[in-house]
Amino acid sequence: MAGAAADTATNNTATNDAAERTSNPLVVDPLASAGKVAFFLVVVVALIVLVSWLISKTRGFSVQSANPQLKTVAVLPLGMKEKIALIQVGDQQMVVGVTAQQINCLMTLEQPLSVSQGESLAFSDLLKKAIRS
Repeated sequence: MAGAAADTATNNTATNDAAERTSNPLVVDPLASAGKVAFFLVVVVALIVLVSWLISKTRGFSVQSANPQLKTVAVLPLGMKEKIALIQVGDQQMVVGVTAQQINCLMTLEQPLSVSQGESLAFSDLLKKAIRS
């Protein structure tokens, strides 16, 4: 009788171990998790590429100011954080130098340059017109 009880205990232990292995949520198939990681890695890289493309396409568009008396007419980037800008304040136009630390008025144009909304002139052309006048 002691032998039968030992066999039954051994069978119950083996059955319980098999049940724990199949129902244990901590046991994960490594290939399944590697596939999920690879999928989400591709998704994250695709999102980074998409956002960088959108930023590069919309960089040229400026947000319209709430004040119609002040607007940027043209901008010439000189470096990573430096640029020269032609701004219009009312009827007057100014050429300003912009750096990361400050903004300086380089010159005030005596006669404003005419730039229509549909026309897109390069900053160098606008600067040549300003120097000539």
